[in-house]
Amino acid sequence: MVLKIFFYGMLLAPLAIILELFFIWLLNPRFSLSALLTQTSQNSFLKVILAATLIPALVEEYLKYGVVKLKILKHSVFDEPVDAMLYCIIAGLGFAAVENLLILFKGLSFQEAFITIGLRFLGATLVHALASGIVGYWLALALLYSQRRKKLIVSGLAIAIVFHSCYNYLTVNLFNQISPSQKIIFLSTIIFLLVFVSLVVSYCFRKLKKQQAICKIPV
Repeated sequence: MVLKIFFYGMLLAPLAIILELFFIWLLNPRFSLSALLTQTSQNSFLKVILAATLIPALVEEYLKYGVVKLKILKHSVFDEPVDAMLYCIIAGLGFAAVENLLILFKGLSFQEAFITIGLRFLGATLVHALASGIVGYWLALALLYSQRRKKLIVSGLAIAIVFHSCYNYLTVNLFNQISPSQKIIFLSTIIFLLVFVSLVVSYCFRKLKKQQAICKIPV
């Protein structure tokens, strides 16, 4: 089942790209995402937020949650609160694996590909795992407190989307800064964000491990 969820997470990456491009097109049929990322200073702040940060985060986090909801939530192996975090993280890692591979098809040189995949392994892969872990924690709470399950799930998705969006925005600015001092500021902020959220997710995981096994509740 772990392998299945990882595989389903992999399948989500191409679907996410299609949906993201579709939603960006809906905002403006003549809008170019590549132009946005290479000429950030010439585009409005709202376009950067929507197209480069918020839309990808929203689509990706909901898809990763959706595959766990559809493929594992009612399965017999899903019988403990901590399983929610584990399977969400596994789906996130599968998604990140294919997303990282797709980056290599951009025609990068060996050096560029090596640096890019290194940065994505340390950054983007961790972001997908952490954001999925956040969703998994709130999903577990929704199973434990079923009378508030919709509110708890929406809260978890919202927190994960905000975290993912912040990372996306910081990354876009990091790669579009010319000044070394500005790059250092954005890089330091990214590192602080990842470390802080890692500690929070680790705490949530330890907290769930103390909970009793639960019966499967439809969500």
